Amino acid sequence: MREILETKDGYSWTAYMVQGFKTPDGRHGRKKFSDRDEALAWIATKNVELQNADTALCNVVTRLSKAQVEEAEGAFNRLAGRYTLAEAVDYFLRHFAQPDDAVPLARALADFLEAREREGVRPRSLVQLKSSISNFVAFVSLVKMPEALRSEIDRVRAELAAERAATLAEVIRALPDDLREPARAAAEDLATVLDLLRVQKLPSSVRDAVADVRDTIEARRRASDKDLATALVERVPGACVPSVHEIGTPDVEAFLRSLRSKDGTGPASRKTWNNARADLHAFFGWCADPQRRWCASNPATSISKFKLGRGVPEILSVAQCRDLLQFVAVFEGGVLARYFALALFAGIRTGPDGELVKLARHADPSKLIDLARGVIHIQPEISKTHQYRQTTIRPALHQWLTRFGGDILPPNSDRLVKHIRAKFSLGHDVLRHTFFSYLVGAEGSVERAALEGGNTEAILRRHYLNTSTAGEATDFWQILPPGSKEGKIIKMISA
Repeated sequence: MREILETKDGYSWTAYMVQGFKTPDGRHGRKKFSDRDEALAWIATKNVELQNADTALCNVVTRLSKAQVEEAEGAFNRLAGRYTLAEAVDYFLRHFAQPDDAVPLARALADFLEAREREGVRPRSLVQLKSSISNFVAFVSLVKMPEALRSEIDRVRAELAAERAATLAEVIRALPDDLREPARAAAEDLATVLDLLRVQKLPSSVRDAVADVRDTIEARRRASDKDLATALVERVPGACVPSVHEIGTPDVEAFLRSLRSKDGTGPASRKTWNNARADLHAFFGWCADPQRRWCASNPATSISKFKLGRGVPEILSVAQCRDLLQFVAVFEGGVLARYFALALFAGIRTGPDGELVKLARHADPSKLIDLARGVIHIQPEISKTHQYRQTTIRPALHQWLTRFGGDILPPNSDRLVKHIRAKFSLGHDVLRHTFFSYLVGAEGSVERAALEGGNTEAILRRHYLNTSTAGEATDFWQILPPGSKEGKIIKMISA
């Protein structure tokens, strides 16, 4: 059998030519088919005839229609003896089960996020889940667009580009001061940026600046896959978001391979791959749960994740810690001194929705920061792990907490926190890493540090042993507020 191209009356189509057999009169025979499976089924039948040249084929009494018989013959031919038809059907039924109520991915994502929010998942984690999974929904929506609608993608993309094009007024406002007036004068009675760029007497410096500003504005507004997929569903009849049960492992893997680095020059990092895979695995696992059964199995399960080594955690030196605390002690009257002291000396997680923010927003933080007993109570509703723990208020922290009053986070303090973190180049978890390093260095107890910080002993042994010397740890726990007696030895306590 060979594939041939047929043409007639200006039209072309693919056909399949079968040859290599003889007709009843002894001539070399040829037979054309418009369908490949039909050709393969005919070959299979012909082979039986040739092998039983002296025996006529037997008619079989069956309830199958002629089309169903031909489809079965084609299926046997495609299996090529590697599997039985029953094995193929069993595999299909195990891995593809269309539910009675086909649930679109977009609806499943909304329900999933709502369920996670009810479970108490952190807002930052919800944002990450929504971003990863909605990007996947857009990706598969475009990939699985019906072939008849593929041309609509370019049309809708062009429409979005036109809708988001930079206006003449926007471009002129964004020009440097010395170029704005010449551009405004040349743009009188013009409607678009392109009209301005076509003005022959426009100085080259102005033309180049106009083009650069236009490109910058439009690059910032360029439609993403999510924007394009949403617009297609809204504007093109027949375009829709795939249902959960239609997604297979190849779809998930193709999406992960499509992820790019931040600068767009290469594939995303292995950590990004792992994070996106974990988000999709959680989503499809929830969809496949027996109480929903929106898909037969989790298509992300069989996709490998990379093994990543975690390097030595970033910690601040004692000098950096001292500089940071001395700065916050005087910055804006010390309104954030307690916040940064709790982050450094108690290892409470920071971040927009972290433990320290929740502690600060508690109705009565003084009940949780128990100065009389020397402990901080991290309640389950505050803890990232939703487990209660206690952190010791050591003498240095006690002085910082009693020397400075007021709220841990005063109103509208986000801007001030960001300013300090930027000034000292503070990474997301560097204050917590610093706490663990100097606590293990001072007390030599991984077990105690794990209990106070809410981490496992295995993690602390792997990452915080021997990251500070005993002398550095002693100096760290003697960092006191300005005005305290210098050189006073602060004895470490274990409550």
